[in-house]
Amino acid sequence: MLWFNVLLFFGTGLSACAGYKILSISHIPTKSHHILASRLVEEIAKKGHEVTFVTPYPSETPFQNVTEIGLEGLQDFLPGGDMFNQEDTTSWEKVMFVTHRRYTFCEHLLSLEKIQNLMKSQQHFDAVILYYYLNDAMLALAHHFKAPVILFASMPLYASENFLLSFPTQSAYVPNIATEHTGHMDFWQRLKNTFYDHAMALYYQHFILPKHAKLVDTYIPGKPDLYKMLNNESLVLINSHVSTTEPIPHVPNAIEIGGFHIDEPKPLPKELKQYLDDSVNGVILFSMGSIVRSAHFPEDKRKALLGSFSKLKLNVLWKFEENLTGLPPNVKIMKWIPISDVLAHPNVKVFITHGGLLSTMEGVYHAVPLVGIPVFGDQKMNMALARSYEYAVEVRYTDLTEEKLSRAIDQALNNPKYKRNIEKRSKIMRDRTLKPADNALYWIEYVIRHQGAPHLRYPGADLNWFQRNLLDVVGFVLVVTLLPLVAATLVIKRIVKKKVKSKTE
Repeated sequence: MLWFNVLLFFGTGLSACAGYKILSISHIPTKSHHILASRLVEEIAKKGHEVTFVTPYPSETPFQNVTEIGLEGLQDFLPGGDMFNQEDTTSWEKVMFVTHRRYTFCEHLLSLEKIQNLMKSQQHFDAVILYYYLNDAMLALAHHFKAPVILFASMPLYASENFLLSFPTQSAYVPNIATEHTGHMDFWQRLKNTFYDHAMALYYQHFILPKHAKLVDTYIPGKPDLYKMLNNESLVLINSHVSTTEPIPHVPNAIEIGGFHIDEPKPLPKELKQYLDDSVNGVILFSMGSIVRSAHFPEDKRKALLGSFSKLKLNVLWKFEENLTGLPPNVKIMKWIPISDVLAHPNVKVFITHGGLLSTMEGVYHAVPLVGIPVFGDQKMNMALARSYEYAVEVRYTDLTEEKLSRAIDQALNNPKYKRNIEKRSKIMRDRTLKPADNALYWIEYVIRHQGAPHLRYPGADLNWFQRNLLDVVGFVLVVTLLPLVAATLVIKRIVKKKVKSKTE
């Protein structure tokens, strides 16, 4: 009996310590999105869980406990050419461009033989993590494995995502991604914001979702009903935090983990470290991210940039994807730069950025004032908010000249409020009860332990959108209020008409 109890004890301990089996699906073929998805996978694997990672960027040496499924050909669907041309398109054209691009990603991914074989494999997973952004057909892929579905949003949830997930849509103080507002909107901005929120939701519901539903019918075994899966997630991990985005209320199963991808600084390559150490007057770091290419700056903008840099006493380290001749002596170009590690160096004084969310978070974490040149997507909104918090100076791409850039750099360098304010934001980002990566892992394990944690699902998820927004109540009140008035008006008109008629007779 004693031996039985001992074996039972050790067996239970081993079962409790055994890792979960998790499927993680990432489909967006850009380096910045891959950084987020792969970092989350790495943290999960470190805890001893087995991860099957579907990714457009398979690594030569995967993390321990990670099995990768590489996605060929997704990079072919990236927008080619000059992203600066996005400045010439309307907000609505940008919305249609992004939704169509995400649809083509989904179609290609679901058609791949590797994905079809994965669905046929009948593997068991304890949870499925889906990198989520307007890729709703892939919800059916996630639910195919009959495990709790965890969505991972690379940006704050905007109107389209909130609508599809049946989360509250807060048009009064959450700006639409197609606008450039902060949460502090006047009446006309709120009117515009409300229009964009509802127009995008209706456009997605009536024009985009049916296309995704057809993809599900074509590629997912059993042709499940996509519409029943839209708000059936167990958890949503959101790459946002009050240090860089505005505070808004969230439902219980939506967890903010913004900044989780930022590590403590790694040792820099010897040559790069020497360059930064030797820059006694300071360094300006310049990067337009992984989608916008500095090499695509037109000639006039490039001359403006180099003209402004040539006047500086500081060195300029510029992420530039091609060789470039005629550089001023204080400008160094590199095809790839470890941005966060460089920002941690004490000689980096200003960060010129496109205003992408990851770059903004890294600048805030390391307390380096920003000069923003936003181009598309959420970049203008990020810079509008950074401006309102006074830790960034913005130069519009269309207004970019040597003089305006020089003034912006001078402000960020020499006006102490920018350094002071970004140091405050940095303290906010770092001051947490748990590291964001640990928080993400806690909640992933939590929903697995509680079989999907249905107790976190808020009642509004079971209502139609017009019920969540009380439009049915408003309609009822209007009918009840106006019907007697209309009836009384008709009766009065009839009485008056009779009196007029009797007098004329």
